[in-house]
This record gives sequence, structure tokens and C-alpha cells, in this order.
Amino acid sequence: MRTPPHTPPIEARVEHGFRLDVLRYGPATGFVPEPVDLRILACPREAVRVIRVQLRASHVLGLTPRETARALHWADQGGWVQALGALHRDEPCGFTLLLRRGRHIEWSVRPLRYVSLTPPPGR
Repeated sequence: MRTPPHTPPIEARVEHGFRLDVLRYGPATGFVPEPVDLRILACPREAVRVIRVQLRASHVLGLTPRETARALHWADQGGWVQALGALHRDEPCGFTLLLRRGRHIEWSVRPLRYVSLTPPPGR
């Protein structure tokens, strides 16, 4: 009778990260959230950077001048600092913009812990 070769166990680690969700809501979908972006990011600074980049490009979303100014103020004038602080305290943060025709878009980031599985070497 042969003994099966020893297979090293899969390594499971608890990781800490940040989940970024970008959701759009509108009357066409009955205000059911429509996913635009979903990412798991390693650190608060990376999560806030993604939001800032997307907000700077948000003028293509059909924003009113007021909402464009709010987006640029948050991205470039320090509104993001409070979000960064919240994430460092393991608190969620978010930002919402009103679009034309009753729609809106929402960025939210929340801390999370997840299990990362690493297969044995050579597999």
C-alpha cells in the first residue's frame, strides 16, 4: 500500500484592506444601485487617491456646475483629508454627487478584513 505524498497545507492569512464601491442610482433602474466600480485596495491613501482621480474626471458624468465645483473642491481643496482620517480610524467614508435627470453617484470606502489563501509552493 502506497502512502500519498505529504502535501503542505494551504496557508490562510487574515488581511486588512479597503473596499471601494462606486454605485449609480437613477429612475431608469428604480433607484436600484448600479455598480460602476468595485475594488479592494491595500491602504487608505490608495482608496482616497482612486476617488480623487475619478472625481476630477466626473465632469463627463453630466454634472451641474455646482456639483462639478463640489467634486473638484473635495478632490483638490482638502475634502479628502477627512475621508483619509476616517479610514485610518477604521471608519467608513463616502461622497455623493447629484447628476442630471434625478440620478446620483456614490463613492464609498469601508475597511474590511478578509481571508487570503496561499497555495503551497509548486502548485
